[in-house]
Amino acid sequence: MNCVIIDDEPLAHRVLEKYVRQTEGLKHLRSFENAFEALYFVQTQAVDLVFLDIQMPKISGFQFINILKYPPKIIITTAYKEFAVRAFEHAVVDYLLKPIPYNRFLDAVVKAIDMPSATAPIPVAYPGALERKYFYVRVKGHYLKIYEDQINFLQGDRNYCTIHHQDGKLNVRGNMSAYASHLSADKFIRVHRSYLAALNRIDQYNSDAIWIQGNCIPVGRTYRKNLMDFLSKKTLVGYSAE
Repeated sequence: MNCVIIDDEPLAHRVLEKYVRQTEGLKHLRSFENAFEALYFVQTQAVDLVFLDIQMPKISGFQFINILKYPPKIIITTAYKEFAVRAFEHAVVDYLLKPIPYNRFLDAVVKAIDMPSATAPIPVAYPGALERKYFYVRVKGHYLKIYEDQINFLQGDRNYCTIHHQDGKLNVRGNMSAYASHLSADKFIRVHRSYLAALNRIDQYNSDAIWIQGNCIPVGRTYRKNLMDFLSKKTLVGYSAE
């Protein structure tokens, strides 16, 4: 994992750089004394993990996370325990209090390695109408191809998205809108602020929910009319024989 250290304390740099060097699987790319200087580097380079202080000049650690559209995995390193709850609301991997012992550092790194993640999906253009549309998502250090026609629905949860597909599900980092933007607008429909469904995968429906392969998905009031307008065109009015 490619690592960046962002901290305004020289001692913290020395300690963390030493820990990174002695930990197999980590590669130290750069260290920065403030988050402002690190912004361009983190957004343009292949950075997998950031060790990030909170209280820094120019912009804070939280502001840094919010600015990044697709932040890498973040491990907070700070002397202030009172920011822990807020930090985990930003979906950080772990929260380390200074002085940081190596065993806690290693625990956090193991969590980061095990945590599924993804940066922005990489859209792939295709020339032929018969070719299947797909994109790649980054998961555990490699890129996985996802075919659009394999997707059942997307479920968003803050900075994460779960892609439910024919073979199971995949938890990736990034908000649902980022992934939805690479799907065909005529094949997927927003049914709830946290759900986007493949139209041809809907098995059952009523005014409050849809069902896809046994999964009950709520229909939000804001999205109900648009969904019902589509489904009504596919519905034959009748009654079951009993």
